[in-house]
Amino acid sequence: MQTGETCFREYPVHTTLAPFVKCIWSVESDRPIYDAPRERILPDSCVELVVHFGDPFRSHFANGRSDLQPRSFVAGQMRNFLEIEPAGRMGLIAVRFHARGAYLFFPKPLSAVSAALVELENVWGKCAIDWTERIALARGMPERVRIVEDVLLALLRQKDRFDRTVDRCLYLIDTAGGQVRVAQLASEVGLGSRQLTRRFENAVGISPKEFARVSRFLSGVRRLRGSSRQTLTETALECGYFDQAHFNHDFREFAGMTPGEFFSSPNAVF
Repeated sequence: MQTGETCFREYPVHTTLAPFVKCIWSVESDRPIYDAPRERILPDSCVELVVHFGDPFRSHFANGRSDLQPRSFVAGQMRNFLEIEPAGRMGLIAVRFHARGAYLFFPKPLSAVSAALVELENVWGKCAIDWTERIALARGMPERVRIVEDVLLALLRQKDRFDRTVDRCLYLIDTAGGQVRVAQLASEVGLGSRQLTRRFENAVGISPKEFARVSRFLSGVRRLRGSSRQTLTETALECGYFDQAHFNHDFREFAGMTPGEFFSSPNAVF
């Protein structure tokens, strides 16, 4: 890293972890940063584990609350946008889990960490303190990545349950771009709607209805980003919205801004 530089990196994922881990990434700066613009993060259907070995970021929530992030934490399935900004010298490593199988690494139902930043110690107890300290004291990023992978592989070996019913539902929601009802999913997997919702919330963190809404919204955002010719109304109808007004409503709920504001913002990501 050269002076004044911020370095972002992604790392290859171990083959055993690849079905469940979308990526392992890190960001570092060689100096304190206090004047960077906030980055707005939209719900993205993923669960994230973050360990700071530098100064923790500050989080700004959709309800107006603002807090300094814990030293290490889990960000569960999001229902609203979140804004973050550095509050000193950046240094963190993070794991982004796919919705599929993320629960295999957690001792509690993922509903316990949904829509929140939950301190790692409250999830894994004293083990989390040890992991956080080892990462902070590591002699470089290769060692930090190795520690993270060793922890994840150890956690995965402790679980022998893979919920194929939830996995099937996630596949159906993804294939349909979120345009599927809970009753359809329940019929497909042979469960009642309430039973399916309980299993889905435990394994994913939010209900299948909420997850499908986020998936439909993300499908619309990707369509708009991928085509300069398609109108908002055309995209809304193709994604199963009743009209453009309903699509705009989801934009305001999930992104906290209009579609026009979102696509003109350099700091909105998902």
